Amino acid sequence: MHSSAKTDHVINVRITHKTARVPLMESVSFKDKAQGLAEICSLQDVEECLILQTCNRVEIFLVTGETVHVAFLTKEYLAKRAGVNYEEAKQAIEIDMDNYAVNHLLRITSGLESMVIGEDQVLNQVWDAFLEAENAKTIGPILKHLLNRAMTVGRRVRNETGINKGAVSIGSAAVELAVKLLGSLENKKILVMGAGEIGTLVAKALARRCLSPIFIANRTYDRAVTLAEALSGKVVKFNQFEEVLVDADVVICSTSAPHYLLTKEIVSRLIAQRVNKNNLVIIDISNPRNVEKAVQEVAGTKLYNIDDLQMIANTNKMEREKSIEKAEQILDQELVVLDQDMKSLSTRLIISSLLSSAEEVRQKELATALNMLGDLDERQKKILDDLTSILLKQTFIPIVENLRSAAKNGDEKLIETAVKLFEKTEKK
Repeated sequence: MHSSAKTDHVINVRITHKTARVPLMESVSFKDKAQGLAEICSLQDVEECLILQTCNRVEIFLVTGETVHVAFLTKEYLAKRAGVNYEEAKQAIEIDMDNYAVNHLLRITSGLESMVIGEDQVLNQVWDAFLEAENAKTIGPILKHLLNRAMTVGRRVRNETGINKGAVSIGSAAVELAVKLLGSLENKKILVMGAGEIGTLVAKALARRCLSPIFIANRTYDRAVTLAEALSGKVVKFNQFEEVLVDADVVICSTSAPHYLLTKEIVSRLIAQRVNKNNLVIIDISNPRNVEKAVQEVAGTKLYNIDDLQMIANTNKMEREKSIEKAEQILDQELVVLDQDMKSLSTRLIISSLLSSAEEVRQKELATALNMLGDLDERQKKILDDLTSILLKQTFIPIVENLRSAAKNGDEKLIETAVKLFEKTEKK
């Protein structure tokens, strides 16, 4: 038996668009999340972990029996990933623990922590993070329960507040920025590079604002074809996108390529060939960035990235203040439930150990009884096995329920007493 009820703590260590610009977030981001999960779980006293990484956040959620020490180790681990930007990263990294960490997770799934308040894409991103941690075997009962509940809360907030109505994704914010810059997208030649989740959001948002066919380029050609057909757009082979850029008005980059697709050299060459007299507007919403920063030095181009979408995000937030208030009221309700759930889960090791010990005794005594009874057929053996199993369960059901109830009510004294009683029983 465990000598005491184990207290599980949830810790969140993060760097986001609220405290860091794109280059700093890029410097700590994970190219191989499976390896990152393994490294985090190998830190002292870390029991479960999950990495949530999007275009504007890198977050680590973990479960531990400790708090301050583990939080310090994880912050150091994340900051060191920034290399020469270590000190800057340390200043930008935020930490939440226990209820504050859980509340932050609920705010993420509800869209309250997104750059564009209420966006729906984050729900898929959180679920993907859950699946990645599950595949890496770094997620356990605590995070599994929290993530499932957080997804439910996120959907509830959207259903009850309407916080996700209108243009609420990074993709749609990029389109809003293009509209603000150009005044209108009518008769404009637009190229979308990337047909993944964000690229699809961008293309759909464009299709609602632009009558001209959208050009779509993607490394997987068939995927570009499917999206183009759905939106009456035009497909461009990825190795031929420069032909479109020569006279394009806008290019929005949203691929997952780990390197620059548009460099200063490439853009300079294209600008020299342009027939279109308007500036080429380049909006890079990729992480890592697809467009070299030096491109902004090329005359005839205007380069924008995720940081520039903050203007759109601020306008969006002002329009959604009432929805935000309702959403936060829902989170307050859900936090009470989750707090009780966490306390109940904290007794799981005691209950598991108790039931395991009782089952071990049952198996031992059953074997002795069967041996004494002599020649029994399989049916008779099964009847005895079922009978002793039912007796065991019926005996321990109220004990287990009382332990869970004590945990929910914070009655540590009762839990400790129960542990001591069963320890004495085991030693006889």
